Amino acid sequence: MTRTAICRSLVLIGCLVTAAAASAAPIRLDPFLAASTATQGGADARFLQLANDWSGSTVLWNEETRQYGSGAPIGGTSWGTGLWGIADFQSVLSGGVPALASWSGQVGTINFGDGCYNQSWSGSWGAANLAPVFSGGVGCADGDADPAQTNAEDNWISWFTGYIRVTDPGDDYNFSVLYDDGFFFNLYGAGGERHSIGMDYLNPRDRLGFTDDFALSEGLYYFELGAYDRLEAGVVDLRWSRGGGEWNLVKPEHLASVPEPGMIGLLAAALAALALMRRAHGRGSPGRGPHAA
Repeated sequence: MTRTAICRSLVLIGCLVTAAAASAAPIRLDPFLAASTATQGGADARFLQLANDWSGSTVLWNEETRQYGSGAPIGGTSWGTGLWGIADFQSVLSGGVPALASWSGQVGTINFGDGCYNQSWSGSWGAANLAPVFSGGVGCADGDADPAQTNAEDNWISWFTGYIRVTDPGDDYNFSVLYDDGFFFNLYGAGGERHSIGMDYLNPRDRLGFTDDFALSEGLYYFELGAYDRLEAGVVDLRWSRGGGEWNLVKPEHLASVPEPGMIGLLAAALAALALMRRAHGRGSPGRGPHAA
């Protein structure tokens, strides 16, 4: 059956949407830094785990409508322990929540999960490196599990910053994140132009990419990726697609950090100031996350 015949057999508006999406031109985005900028390989990463009985969540929950985003803070309920959304991620990352375990360093690829994810979902979504705050040997808890091991790899966040190095500007690019429970990903080009994707609150695992592809020039594009898991399986995995092909891990040679002392801190401050200016003038790019307008 031809594409035209298939469309005729479906609801017309669905075909129109599909056709429009397929013909959308890629978004042109120039690099944040020139390709000649001195870099070190890998992305900067930080992992933190908090106690399962932490009850300081500020994520709002409306019990009447059974929806997030309005009502009272979940942390004030009898059942609302642990992480529930990006607001809690921010609290943990800022140091406002005592951490049970932490790790900071550089990583070659962004592909991390916990024992429960690898036990139950690696066959469906692909295996992940064990998050460095965990020692291994812990899978998915069940009702008969040793209490000392139950949920031993829950309530953790991961935070990645650095640059994506583009060396082949002829392709159209897209980026996606495999997540469980939530995440935000911000990509920055020239002048601090930002494009964002994300999922707040608790969500079933899935892979989410940008709606439109990007036409990228040779150079370095700054990015930040934050993810969190509350209970059971947790994963964060960054991939790109080039020329409309499959999702592949961004390899170490295409991840970079700038070696000058204090560069990351200065850049973060500049990006935060830029976000505030955009909020004040109503010109912020859509998206979720710490720098979202």
